[in-house]
Amino acid sequence: MESAARAVAAELGLEITGVSLMKGTSICNLVSGLGDVTIVGRVLHVNPPHSFIRSDGEEGKMRSLYIADETGIMRVVIWGEKADLLGSSEMIGKIIRFSHGYVRKGYNGKLELNIGLKGNIEVSPPEIPEDEFPSINIFYKKINQITKSETRVNTFGLIVSIFPVNTFTREGNVSGKVRRLEIRDQTGRITVVLWNNKVDELADLEIGKYLEIFGAKVRKDLNGHLELHVNGSVDIAVLPNPPSDLKEDLML
Repeated sequence: MESAARAVAAELGLEITGVSLMKGTSICNLVSGLGDVTIVGRVLHVNPPHSFIRSDGEEGKMRSLYIADETGIMRVVIWGEKADLLGSSEMIGKIIRFSHGYVRKGYNGKLELNIGLKGNIEVSPPEIPEDEFPSINIFYKKINQITKSETRVNTFGLIVSIFPVNTFTREGNVSGKVRRLEIRDQTGRITVVLWNNKVDELADLEIGKYLEIFGAKVRKDLNGHLELHVNGSVDIAVLPNPPSDLKEDLML
């Protein structure tokens, strides 16, 4: 219950304001340990589902995505069969309400909302005004807007070139993989550099598909050209079509 969230937050010396049955708790007011939480946000990025082996030996499934409200951005982790409820491209830009979730710190120390067996997911709740949430285009950059001063960037583009995988040996005799590809929108082109496990995750890349990158690292190559580097800390998805909410704004 939201009242329980208030009680836990009060014990931590925090105040939760503006909680309503419709919109739930603002992202900026969430703290680790809250249970039975409701939040509403606009979907910015959806990762593919991942399967894993649980401690009991059974196969489990999870999917993560990012949402935003007017106060911040949050990673949402969906567990079990619910991981199959949300597709990728068709969900980007939608307003979603997550109910009966719980807040924990993720592997990087940042807060995450977890949706498990008791959780509920509502896409485009009719009583929630969409214009109360920030437009998705403010979170993504056109290729010609990307600069070296940005440590992390979100962008979207059409795959136009794919280069072979290269292997190398790092210090300590540890092997690694790297692959380059090129994406474009109507404002320009940029090279994307995939590292190690991301090379394996995106083994089925195809020219003509779309790449959505969330949190890429901006680097310069030896010739001074900007590149987007994608390692294990970066979220990336291959989509057959550009999301309708991004197509016009990003000039795809």
